[in-house]
Amino acid sequence: MEMVARVPSKGTVIGQVFKHLSPVTLTKIVREVPITGRVNFYEKDFAYILTNVVAGEEKSRKEFSKGQIAFMPSGSSICFFLRDIRSYKPMNPLGEVTQGMEILESLKRGDSIEIERISQLGS
Repeated sequence: MEMVARVPSKGTVIGQVFKHLSPVTLTKIVREVPITGRVNFYEKDFAYILTNVVAGEEKSRKEFSKGQIAFMPSGSSICFFLRDIRSYKPMNPLGEVTQGMEILESLKRGDSIEIERISQLGS
């Protein structure tokens, strides 16, 4: 599935998310789209936005690579990884950024991200 996220005045970030990685979590996120949030950072490891999605751990892990996307159940947050990390909290993997990584790297605290849609590729 394709995730399209818009960052006003900066551009669009496109990612691929995969239902087999966290099927229940991704279904709940898709139901909430569009999702808009203010950007926060955990150090410079990942950017995240808060959501209203409530989901528990699902196929969670702690190691992520630059460009990957995950959901943090403990904070109801969608996370975009800016570098390879080992997280202190388990997160549900969702997919990876395919276009616009430079936009994520240029984000500042307080910028807005709107996840406009999550749809089948080519839709």
